[in-house]
Order: sequence, then structure tokens, then C-alpha cells
Amino acid sequence: MSRKYPNVIITGTPGVGKTTTAQELIEISKSSDSPSSSIPLKHLSVNKIAKEENFYESYDEELQTHVVDEDKLLDHIENLIANGAGEGGWIIDWHVCDIFPERWIDLVVVLRCEDTKTFYERLTSDRKAEGGEKRGYTGRKLQENIDAEIFGVIAEEAKEAWPNEGAVVELISEEAEQIEENAERIWEWCKRWVKDNPRDVDGEEG
Repeated sequence: MSRKYPNVIITGTPGVGKTTTAQELIEISKSSDSPSSSIPLKHLSVNKIAKEENFYESYDEELQTHVVDEDKLLDHIENLIANGAGEGGWIIDWHVCDIFPERWIDLVVVLRCEDTKTFYERLTSDRKAEGGEKRGYTGRKLQENIDAEIFGVIAEEAKEAWPNEGAVVELISEEAEQIEENAERIWEWCKRWVKDNPRDVDGEEG
């Protein structure tokens, strides 16, 4: 492993607060006033990249969603991650996690909203979510996302893709206070990772 800083995926079904948590984490990292705990984290919103680069291969009318060209998307993200000699520090934010190679990622955080009423309200709200996405889910799209959250589909996919103990963490994300607490927990984990994986100025193991 040659990274100086950890790469983290923040994942979960739409509506669990992935982007808000990632942005809160970035703000925490920027406000750290201790040089010893300074980690240059970078937010990578996969939804934003797919939209800006038009990495779509089709549109599913029934689910009212674009189908992402995963090969083009992964090639693009790999180029981003490899920049700066692959020093790491990427916070990847997307509702899919198991398409990423295991070697890219040091921690997978699966956000959960177990309160079905809260989750339903988030998905059906016409208010724009973080990142500019307007949900207002209905029909099959709404039901599939609710079912996925109830049955913990993304968490199970993550555990299959990253079977090592401690590689996948599930955190409840239902209230604003929990989002802040989750961001703090991920930040503390990042600091521990750097401490446990020391590198000198050339990126070699210390």
C-alpha cells in the first residue's frame, strides 16, 4: 500500500445523507488546527461526475433514472485517484460501492435510515437534496429504494466486496446530530489510519 491518506466510500440508498456527511467531513478536515492531524481530504461525488461527463448508456423509463456506463465511470475515477501519485484522501460519495476495486478503498461507510417513515418522507419530498438532486420518488423507483433500505441490500453488497473485518461500517443517519457525529467518527478513523500507516515525505513506509 503506497497511499499517504485513506480512501473512504460513503454509501447507502438515496436519501440517507451521503453527500451531506461527506461535505461535513471535508469541513471538519479543513478546520483541523493541528498539523499532526492535518489530512487533505477531497470529496468525489460520483453522481456529479456521471452527470457532468455524461457517463450514461441509457435511461430507464420505469425507474425514472439514467443507467450509468460503469466502465467509463471507473476509468475516469481511476485517473482522478491516481493523480498526485495516488496519495489518497478521497471521500467517494455514491449509492453503489461494490463496483470499485477492493484495492482502491480503505473504509466503506454504509449510512442507514432504519426509520421507515423518515426515509419515505425523504424519498418522496419535492425539495432538492444535497447536490441538487430533486427526488419526489414514486411508483417502482420509490418501492425498490424502500425495500433496499429495509433489507440492507447495500450493506450486504459492501460486506461481500470487502470481506475483511472492520472494512465495512454501518452508521445510523436519521437526524442532523447523527450526521455530524458520523462525520466526526469517520474523521477520527482517518486520523488513526494515518497514524497506523506512517509514510515519509517520499511516500514510503516509515
